[in-house]
Amino acid sequence: MRAMTTLPDNVRNFLAAHSTLVLSTVNAEGSSQSAPLFFATDDDGSLLFVSSPKSRHSLNIAADSHAAVTMYNETWTWEEIAGVQMEGHVHHLPAGPGREHAWEVYKAKFPFVVEFEDEVSRSEFYRFVPKWVRLIDNSLRFGYKEEIELK
Repeated sequence: MRAMTTLPDNVRNFLAAHSTLVLSTVNAEGSSQSAPLFFATDDDGSLLFVSSPKSRHSLNIAADSHAAVTMYNETWTWEEIAGVQMEGHVHHLPAGPGREHAWEVYKAKFPFVVEFEDEVSRSEFYRFVPKWVRLIDNSLRFGYKEEIELK
């Protein structure tokens, strides 16, 4: 399933400049769980990541596709606080053209993964489709944020 989204350039630029997202899911007992993962952004604004189908977050996604992600600058000063928060759904990409496309997008951002192609082939690709986005950027002013609703 692909999103038909348009992310503003400032959000796309932020995503392109960062490698890692924190994915938050909820388990069957209702407890939240978070995991850091490398990600790549597809042309449609969705985020692609690779994970073991046996990981806690993958098992959570199989039961409930709702998820949240965040990416942010590491900083020690308030003026440099910047990040993107998103809410949406995660979809597993089965073998076929969608997974092959995801692999190409992922390799373009992380060329070193070709060294681990065997490991990646045993993992699964997932697509996070955002429905809500918040950009935070204190370099513009303290507490600056933009919110975007996507369809």
